[in-house]
Amino acid sequence: MNDVRHCKFVWPLAVLALICSSRIAGAASLTVECEREDVIVPGWAAPLILSYPGGDSGGLTVTSEHVTFSLPAAQTLTRDVVDGAEVTATTISGSGETSSLMPDPQALMACVASSLQPEFKDDADVQFTTMLGCVPKVAMGASPIAIHASISLGIFPGSNPDAPDVNVEIKRSYVDIKTPAGDKVTIDTYPKNCKLAGH
Repeated sequence: MNDVRHCKFVWPLAVLALICSSRIAGAASLTVECEREDVIVPGWAAPLILSYPGGDSGGLTVTSEHVTFSLPAAQTLTRDVVDGAEVTATTISGSGETSSLMPDPQALMACVASSLQPEFKDDADVQFTTMLGCVPKVAMGASPIAIHASISLGIFPGSNPDAPDVNVEIKRSYVDIKTPAGDKVTIDTYPKNCKLAGH
């Protein structure tokens, strides 16, 4: 069965040619600052910050008003030569069980149930749009809950060579609730205007 996701499009960060300069890829630690925590959900407009300690592996931490958790992550560097200059493709990714502040799960499913017409209870597309409409209406839970999460972070050159572009994709699935069709309830988060701190 398909996950009900917060976004229809998918950024395949794992296969993007993510390129940044060797001096950035080799940094001991990095911080990414995003202007807005999500581009889809109305009201999720607070800043979002990611931090990574550097090295081949370490804890990747995400902090914002609606997204707060840490995951063990790994950094992958792939060096190549482009137009005679050495560049380094960099990805930092992590996935696993963790805990996070989330929209209250019972309130979220109650909103979906009250908004979903009975004839569409098995329609994944309608469930998707219904949940998307419910997410900003539901208060955040009072404390972090168990989730399965994943993060993909990529840094690559943009139009300004001194300010590399950054892509971030975050997925969080509730562990203890399902959709009316029995699928996972997954919130995909796509932060806006992410930049490497100091660049």
